[in-house]
Amino acid sequence: MRDRLLAVPVLLALAAGPLGPPPEASAAWAVAGGAALPGQAAGMPAGSTTAPSVSAAGVYPAVRTFTVTWPTVRPFGSRPATGYVLKRTATLSNAPMDTGSCKGAVSDGVSGVYVPADPGAATQTCTDSTTLNLGSVQYTVAPVWSRWVGNPSTASTAVL
Repeated sequence: MRDRLLAVPVLLALAAGPLGPPPEASAAWAVAGGAALPGQAAGMPAGSTTAPSVSAAGVYPAVRTFTVTWPTVRPFGSRPATGYVLKRTATLSNAPMDTGSCKGAVSDGVSGVYVPADPGAATQTCTDSTTLNLGSVQYTVAPVWSRWVGNPSTASTAVL
């Protein structure tokens, strides 16, 4: 029985581990070569500052359709933007776009992206239809590349 009693403190000491502070850990790595790394992450290049052109068809209270046209933005040389975010401002209502292709959808986590059928075309066109009396409206267009959204264009001329 006495042997068992002596074994208990020995087992407890082994289970507790060594007394004192834990050993320090350290790590290092080295890179061979002379690569120069930029100090800033890449960003979305500025989009086109050209204002979109807007035309309107229909009369309130029936459906009124606005057609918005703008030049294709090529933020990375010859590669066109993957989509566009259009914003409408109106004098009588700040209602969101309700129908039409300009409203866009969620694309790669970015909401309200209009994805053109032919991204490489010289110009892009979408429509915004509404039965609301918006007063005069203006549109801006911001290019999208994957999840990057560029700066918006200059606002279009106001259209009634």
